[in-house]
Amino acid sequence: MTNKMIVQAFETSEFRARLDKARALMSKAGMDALVVTSQAEQVYLLGYEFFAYSPQAVLVTLDDDPYFILRKMDADTAADAGCWLPQDRVVGYAESCITGSGGEGAWEAIGRFVKDKVGASPRIGLEVSALGMVDYPKLVGALGVQEPLDASSLVETCALVKSERELLYMKEAAAITDRALLAGIDKIAVGTRHCEAAAAIMSVLCAGTGRIPGGPPPFLPHIRGGQFSNAPHQPWMDDVFAAGEQYFLELSAGRHRHSAPITRMAHLGPPTARRTNQHEGGLAGFKAALAAMRPGTTCGDVARAYDAAIRPYGLTRTSRIGYSMGVADISGPSLAPNDDTEILANMTFHLQSAFYERGERFLLSDAVRVTENGGEVMSTVPHTFFERRV
Repeated sequence: MTNKMIVQAFETSEFRARLDKARALMSKAGMDALVVTSQAEQVYLLGYEFFAYSPQAVLVTLDDDPYFILRKMDADTAADAGCWLPQDRVVGYAESCITGSGGEGAWEAIGRFVKDKVGASPRIGLEVSALGMVDYPKLVGALGVQEPLDASSLVETCALVKSERELLYMKEAAAITDRALLAGIDKIAVGTRHCEAAAAIMSVLCAGTGRIPGGPPPFLPHIRGGQFSNAPHQPWMDDVFAAGEQYFLELSAGRHRHSAPITRMAHLGPPTARRTNQHEGGLAGFKAALAAMRPGTTCGDVARAYDAAIRPYGLTRTSRIGYSMGVADISGPSLAPNDDTEILANMTFHLQSAFYERGERFLLSDAVRVTENGGEVMSTVPHTFFERRV
């Protein structure tokens, strides 16, 4: 797809189109330059897929190619490992900035480079929310700017509507995710350790399918149930599956940093009437949200449609029912009643139907693409309550 490097996941023209979107927003906000410090937004703009352990930034100006400033050992090979920029736009700072042996730290080196290129302009945009309390003053001090313009959501906004290739990668991730989920469910049996189900899932996430290579997942699989179901964002634990309990499995594959999360419930033995009602109500809400997820509606409209559908089952929602996703697995607006963000075609969401009670969890979720006819689920796994024999 490109004559530069096999590992470049998108055409250079797509990266330039993303850059044009960012520049338009920069100009509208009165920015001369933008310093991008969020890893996900750097991947979105440049295509260099990484999990950094040291500071790095992208400098975007209104009329020239960006600069990528990062640790020298990474900078030396970035242009050969997926980054579309030519090597002379990739700048490496010295190893002494990491070890502390040279006096200047990494953020100071990045700030100094930016200042040398654009001057101490008060019209520099900075992703403030991506910097910690220790890092922010170091970078701002080196920039020589008292108070930069806050550009925390600028690039994130550019990424809300997905291209066809982004959607393709998400569909590929969904195909791997489906296979991994079923492999995990297949391991659920009385007395089997949670870690064995997790191992089966991770094996598929890494291996992929015969046609689609696996990759690093965006998060570790979550396997919870029984008396330990109170922690929805923890992975598996040192426990075994028990008869009469229900368990949720939440996981996602990754394809070029694009994901397709899914959650399904499994029950060891026949589910209780209460749990069956939760499943039926949760599924009714999920379907109502899907139907409402059309261009021109808002995130709040979708959440309110969900609430109306679960009400006859005596159920109430206590959290948002999902969020936008892309290169980052959580990126953009929330599906919540107070979010008035307009929904557009080819936005993608992690749609969640969930009820949280102490000692009880019900979760059902899917990666969803917005179409003219409503939300389109990327998974092919049925929305069933998986009953396992005891």
